[in-house]
Amino acid sequence: MYKIISNLNFSVSEDTHRLLCNGRLTQIRLISATDDLMKALIQCCDTKQFFIFLKQYTQYLQIAPVGIIGPKEASQSEYIFAEKLGQSLADLGLPIICGGRNGVMEAVCKGVHQHGGMSIGLIPSGNLFESNHYVKQIVTTNMGPTRNSLIALSAFSLVAIGGGMGTLSEIAYGLHYGKPVFITSTAPYVEGVVLSDNLDEIITLVIAELLNFNDD
Repeated sequence: MYKIISNLNFSVSEDTHRLLCNGRLTQIRLISATDDLMKALIQCCDTKQFFIFLKQYTQYLQIAPVGIIGPKEASQSEYIFAEKLGQSLADLGLPIICGGRNGVMEAVCKGVHQHGGMSIGLIPSGNLFESNHYVKQIVTTNMGPTRNSLIALSAFSLVAIGGGMGTLSEIAYGLHYGKPVFITSTAPYVEGVVLSDNLDEIITLVIAELLNFNDD
């Protein structure tokens, strides 16, 4: 179970429509603010209540995705870890973005699909059907490995599960763009990443970035 953060106060910036948590900008923006949504929002006092709200009102919200990166030939343990991560993020109502192909990418999309979440796959080619069959939204880039930069740029944080040089480039792009990067012990390690093999810890770190509690 991820660490629950309490004593939260949510509001909305009138200028940007960005959601604020304890006065800090989050990675969420409102598309529209219904009376029911605003009433439910101010009743959220901790992260458990907030993620119930997030799933209930997803259609009214723009939520930045979590980037999941890793090899297209994943080990069994990496595949299982990525699938469980996808399930957990979907349960929270958080979308994911990935390379949309096999291995870790397929596993996380499978987990997201199983739990009714949203996955976005950026395919390196122009062929729609080179994606895995679990990814929900497919974007054909025809950019080859250069599309790794787009994944890192689009996500508010990155989680690397295993990987080689391709994953290393995504990690480097993420750090270059100032994104937090969390990795498992089988992923390439570089200075600036946070290493953890604990699923709940990684989810807690992602939530802290989503709500801008990264300094706490």
